[in-house]
Amino acid sequence: MHDYAFVWKQYDLVRGITLAVLKKVPAEQADIVPEGFANNIRWNLGHILTVQESCMYGLDFTHLPASYKTLFGPGTKPADWQGEVPSLSALAEQLEEQKERIKRTFGDRLHRELAEPFVLRSGAQMSTLGEMFVFSLFHEGMHIGTINALKKALAVTQP
Repeated sequence: MHDYAFVWKQYDLVRGITLAVLKKVPAEQADIVPEGFANNIRWNLGHILTVQESCMYGLDFTHLPASYKTLFGPGTKPADWQGEVPSLSALAEQLEEQKERIKRTFGDRLHRELAEPFVLRSGAQMSTLGEMFVFSLFHEGMHIGTINALKKALAVTQP
């Protein structure tokens, strides 16, 4: 039996920060892409959700709408969106639900090997579920930084 309590505590911390940031986003700012940015706040939140889902469940994830891959996957951008996008409250619910589901599903399985290593563009490799999960937390923190930068840019450009 492996003790991953410290990992799940970090997950609670990181996801708690994400949800706290989300709650402070005015709906009217969620879809603005300021000059110098490629994406908006809604995209970053959906991207956090979608990438973590892919990291833990693979590309054929079934817990989120299939449209999330084309809305929020790597290389996507709001300028290409077609159709409905999830509300901020829907994203908040899904982020919270995902946290609980991942903890239930992978609680004591983070040591398990992936079917094949996941290779980043940099050439770095991850070979266990735990490595993928920890990477997803780093990724989430990076996008929270982007959201905070977007909020600052919007505060400067909005009347």
